[in-house]
Amino acid sequence: MTETTAHKPGVKRFIGIDWDLGALRSASPRFWLWVAFLGTFVVVGVAAWGAFITQGGVVMAQRDGSPWGLWFTNYMYYVGLAAGGLVVYASVHLFGAEQYRPLSRIAVLQAGVFTMLALLGVVSDFEQPIRLLNMVISPNPTAPFVYTGTAAGLYMVLCFVDLWIMLTGTGGEKLAFTMTLIALPAAIYLHTTTAFVLALNKSRELWHSAVMVPIFLTSATASGIAVLFIFAYIFMRVTNVRFKPSMFRSLATLLATVIIIDLFLLSVEVLWTFWPTSAIPGETSRLIEFVAGRYAPFFLPIFVLGFTAFGLLANRKLRHLPAIQITASILYIIAIFLKRYSLMAMGFSLTPLGQPTKIYFPSLVETGIALGILAFGILFVTICVKIMPLEVPKEELEAHHGHGHASLDEAEVAA
Repeated sequence: MTETTAHKPGVKRFIGIDWDLGALRSASPRFWLWVAFLGTFVVVGVAAWGAFITQGGVVMAQRDGSPWGLWFTNYMYYVGLAAGGLVVYASVHLFGAEQYRPLSRIAVLQAGVFTMLALLGVVSDFEQPIRLLNMVISPNPTAPFVYTGTAAGLYMVLCFVDLWIMLTGTGGEKLAFTMTLIALPAAIYLHTTTAFVLALNKSRELWHSAVMVPIFLTSATASGIAVLFIFAYIFMRVTNVRFKPSMFRSLATLLATVIIIDLFLLSVEVLWTFWPTSAIPGETSRLIEFVAGRYAPFFLPIFVLGFTAFGLLANRKLRHLPAIQITASILYIIAIFLKRYSLMAMGFSLTPLGQPTKIYFPSLVETGIALGILAFGILFVTICVKIMPLEVPKEELEAHHGHGHASLDEAEVAA
């Protein structure tokens, strides 16, 4: 571990990365106010987790009828949001989509941070955190959580190693390509094992459906790209980096395509469940709760928000407008959160004997823990954007110019 001073004042080189610590010293009061705001929620989250550890499960809303709560909804949600970054990053190195190269560093950072938040949510559900070691010391090979938990941990490490390779240039393009070959199947494995957590529960109808894995992948990709959209616009707002509009148009087309596939799969799932000649009573009675029952306010908006987002992006005259892109992205991010909540609730809305259970709402402690984890993630990214060289150097863009993509003057990543 070495530490040397780089040429630029305030910049320290550590593990091969130039950390602009001087940017923190010269940061505006508004930046520190934002940091303090996020820090407050982090403290709230720690205090809420402390209440759970000291007082036990009585402070949580999770009961026998709904043993998994907000932490599991967020686990599925964050793992999905991590997917978008990898899709964009992988498309650069595997498919030559050079128009996305300016986004590659923030895309990998996004993937790593969201996976970290997913894991923090899992840890926060341990009443005795030391029990986490049991998964390492004596894992139960029949428990799907063992596979999705280890997959998330390995994937998070892969993302941060990948980011380090990009920031330091270690191994060049060849190593970056190799890392993509490893990370892409790892991401698919992560999302597949997350779907298996639900699909392997035979007593919970609607969880063990044939499209559970594909729909997990499409929802993850769509919501991840939507978050990357917003991340990219915020990144431009707080830095001097400028991405070209054609890159956003291409990303909007990709997002619209994945959204309509995701909505199609969800519609097929509903149609298949109610099809007269194949309907299974246990499944229809659960799904009725979501299309016309207690959970309809959470489930039906998924279609409204989803088709609205697709409609906005499908319009060629509007697709290029930043306001449309951001609006559609926000709508679909909300839709996927409701989808994750509904998906978890589908298994718990009725008992295995068909009796209705009490509808689940997270307690204040659960909400505090979730907000604390989210605030920690945003704070982590805020600091990274401030001190890490996340802008792709012009030299790298020029080196990959001429592969049938944007011309140099269009590269438009201007300092």
